[in-house]
Amino acid sequence: MKKRTVLHGTNSLILLLVFLGILTFINMIVFRPKQQYDFTATGFYTLSPQTKIIVETLPREVKLTAFFQTGSPEKSSFQDRMQALIESSDKLSLSFIDPDKNPTITKKFGITTYSTIVLESGKKETQVKDPSEANLVNGILKVIKDEQKVIRFLEGHGEKRISDEENQGLSAVKESLEKDGFQVENLLLLQAGEIPADTKLLVIPGPEKPIAPEEQKIIEDYLNAGGSVLLLLDPQSKFGMEELLKRWSIDVPDSFVIDPMSKMFGGDYAAPVISQYIVHDITREFVLPTIFPLLRMVKAEKVDGVEATEFLQTGSSSWAETNLIALNEGKSQFDEQADFKGPVSVAVISTREIPVHEPKQNSADDNANIFTDTSKNTRQARLVVIGDSDFVGNKYFNFSGNGDLFLNTTSFLAEEKNLISIRPKERKNTPLSLTQSQGLFILMLGVFTPALVVLMGIRTWWRRRSL
Repeated sequence: MKKRTVLHGTNSLILLLVFLGILTFINMIVFRPKQQYDFTATGFYTLSPQTKIIVETLPREVKLTAFFQTGSPEKSSFQDRMQALIESSDKLSLSFIDPDKNPTITKKFGITTYSTIVLESGKKETQVKDPSEANLVNGILKVIKDEQKVIRFLEGHGEKRISDEENQGLSAVKESLEKDGFQVENLLLLQAGEIPADTKLLVIPGPEKPIAPEEQKIIEDYLNAGGSVLLLLDPQSKFGMEELLKRWSIDVPDSFVIDPMSKMFGGDYAAPVISQYIVHDITREFVLPTIFPLLRMVKAEKVDGVEATEFLQTGSSSWAETNLIALNEGKSQFDEQADFKGPVSVAVISTREIPVHEPKQNSADDNANIFTDTSKNTRQARLVVIGDSDFVGNKYFNFSGNGDLFLNTTSFLAEEKNLISIRPKERKNTPLSLTQSQGLFILMLGVFTPALVVLMGIRTWWRRRSL
């Protein structure tokens, strides 16, 4: 009898502890309403790293006015997604307007559809009709930027074109850069005769023909004045800028990068996949793999006054093949005497400090506007060379980290540090498909398990009652 009493006491204690545990869990949920858990495949309710950086570094207040019907599911979903965004900065404010109940305000802003968001900052205003995270960030960038930096793409030498919507084109690049707040234009250098002074970055995307000496001089003069250039080179391309690159501490041997390990990622041995990155501002905390359909070696050399850094390398099993005839015949194999053993550098950033002379007024005569001295400052010229241009074509731009790597590079060169990160994710609907057995198992868990618990409880109660 005593044993039974102890046993029942122990069971009672266990049940009490379980009950208290459940109460504690419920209490945590009820009294922490701001705590959210995101189980979506794309982290739809979790802010992207780029969004966090932009919102946390806002230069001034941004007001968001959301036009939703009261009680609509769209409004509720938008509120849930906006919670983390608003909490990330005290410079963001959000208010709601029901277009049906406030026609005057709705007409004032020119609202014609529900789920429209008006963003205001200072004297700037813009509207977002599809309030995804990416579109909201784009809207925020539009109203907080005092100037729209210009990125120009060189053409006239067989380069990929930003107007081309085919697989090899760069229309996706243009669209993404514009979303980041840049103005994107073409540049026919021989016709223009110069690189316009407002050019923040010159991109040369995969030239197939030699760039004329007079054009090269214009480009180098632009660099020597503190400009930024991004050069994307394909294997076997005849671009004609080898000597210019050597002066900027960059060597581009005529080669194909071979990586047998790329087959593990479902690629070809001549289409290396890079998944580990050298630490640099461009690649810091970058974890997404990048595929390069065709890749050539790009390595740094030593030149006085120039700092060159290799920031992309293939794996240790790779090599840079120099016997292109054997490669074309499918007989490529590593030659210790002629080839370059991996890891192979495929991207280099070269920087040079350019002196800037600013006039300084003669302090001996405060009333005279005479400049007799100069004070020296510097600005950094930046040149990035990547051994492939196909990785940013429309066909590959949205593959894993390809687009983000390119956009991070352009943001670095254009001195937009707050844009260097992983971009916002797009919402993805992922249907759940179950087999018959899986469905039966879920049914058992959802129906029979609670029923079994109830039956066991009744059995325990009945046994205690009969004691």
